[in-house]
Amino acid sequence: MNLRRLTAPIAIGGLVVCAVAAGLTVAGAYGVTPFELPREAETATAVTGGDTPVAAGSANATIDDGIIVVDPFASEPLSDEERMEFMGREQVIAECMAEQNTEYLPSAPWLNQHPQPRGLSFEQSVIWLNAFYGESRESWSVPTAEWERRGCVGVGDHAVAVARAAGTPLSAPLPEPDPDALTWEEEAAAYSAVVESCMAELGFGLNSDGTAAWDDAMWGDTGAGAAYRWEEAGCAGYATHVTGNDNMH
Repeated sequence: MNLRRLTAPIAIGGLVVCAVAAGLTVAGAYGVTPFELPREAETATAVTGGDTPVAAGSANATIDDGIIVVDPFASEPLSDEERMEFMGREQVIAECMAEQNTEYLPSAPWLNQHPQPRGLSFEQSVIWLNAFYGESRESWSVPTAEWERRGCVGVGDHAVAVARAAGTPLSAPLPEPDPDALTWEEEAAAYSAVVESCMAELGFGLNSDGTAAWDDAMWGDTGAGAAYRWEEAGCAGYATHVTGNDNMH
């Protein structure tokens, strides 16, 4: 299985990297966060116990015929209360992952923190992603309400819903920002600069010229999953590695 055929779309200028999680274990390398879990459309409905579907992007958890409908964080939490609830959810997810002998780093995406530890092999990344996403890693169409099928992120969402329905939202202390940490924009600029320099050395620009040679220069010919090797993944793989985002550090 060729990596380049599993990666779409990529807009190098803004470092918009969207890995196809069903077959691409490098998804975790790009800092995928729970509230950025790929979904089809926010208007998609969640399964409930009654006849009325509930919008998957609803702000709050609701109960229908005794079944709790779980809604993930559809956007970045902004207020301190929302962020403390998010961190409470992070703690639940970390406990769930620990029960599966997998480390999870409770993280604040608004501080550009990432939950997946560095230094994992791709085999370990597979285990991590399977524990985190459950069945939804293979099919993003798993209904939001079927939280048991959605791995530890589903466990976290369910805990949020139960706590909200009880009138006692989850809460955990907010982490302090690291003054030395790069912002997402700074990381994106560094990645883009490495890709641009690498491609220029090979005689190409950032934008595809429609040739197989450009594809080879950008993506190389590496495999996916455990078969991935950054040395064979073209300038994209090289840039991902030297900026410290491929778990091979």
